[in-house]
Amino acid sequence: MIHSLRKFAGPVFAAILFCFAVHLLLQEARSISWDEFKTALLGVPPVYLAFAAFLIALNYGLLISYDLLALRYICRSLPLRRVALVSFLGYSLGNNLGTLIAATPIRFRFYTRWGLSASQIVVLIAVLGLTFWSGLWFLGGLVLVAVPIELPEQVSLPFGTRTLGFILLSLAVGYLIVCFAWRKPWPIGKLHLRPPEPGLMAVQASVAAVDLLISATALYLVLPAGAEVPFAMVLSAYLVGIAISLITQVPGGLGVLEVILLKLLKDSVGDGVLASLLIFRTLYYLLPLLFGMATLLAHEIYSGTVQAREASEESL
Repeated sequence: MIHSLRKFAGPVFAAILFCFAVHLLLQEARSISWDEFKTALLGVPPVYLAFAAFLIALNYGLLISYDLLALRYICRSLPLRRVALVSFLGYSLGNNLGTLIAATPIRFRFYTRWGLSASQIVVLIAVLGLTFWSGLWFLGGLVLVAVPIELPEQVSLPFGTRTLGFILLSLAVGYLIVCFAWRKPWPIGKLHLRPPEPGLMAVQASVAAVDLLISATALYLVLPAGAEVPFAMVLSAYLVGIAISLITQVPGGLGVLEVILLKLLKDSVGDGVLASLLIFRTLYYLLPLLFGMATLLAHEIYSGTVQAREASEESL
């Protein structure tokens, strides 16, 4: 019974947080008139929308580096086209449907087909997460220490965001020290993992930091044209929102990310921030999801056709 409770505790907690976030989001939406929302939605210059879409496409291309770094860690090499396929499917579907529901099964399905063992894939997925969090620790720590963001009254923390920045920097420095000083393997179940080499760790943090900078820039571009808000503030709010939405494990941070960004940016940007968040959700999450599902369907149809042709040729 305890095992069953633990199994369902995470999804139930995520569902509760999702419902709570949607409730808060609807409350905020009721305070904005349709005309205000429509004006903000149409107020973003088309050139900014186009550039934001380009940056997001570039960002999904950069995400391939996560899988390449993880493959390097486990000393495996695969053709770039295969890594790109798994990365795009994993992130486009996983960002919306969740890591456990979409990203992990996709990587197991494809990587086992291409010769990786189950334990290697588990390590690979762990390195993917470590790559992202290392970049968030370094970038988030530096940004929040240099440009602490004012939290609204509804969002209470036992410490300020500058203190949070120092905590993130401490985690980053601790990870750096471990990679330099600790070379013994850590037994985790049947696995024995070593910290990445310092060079690989530096590339990990750099890739994840650039990933976060690009996506935050795309969000900044789709803010209302009249909004006068420093990019550093948007970046700080985005990093806080991404971190919290990932911790909650709500798929895609749906509702959670919007509520946090709305609370943090509404005073500076105005009511139009809700429309901007809808644009960003569409460009960064929904459109890649549609492309990812179409790509997966096309690949499965093509693979099935090839297998049927090969089976037919073998039977002749």
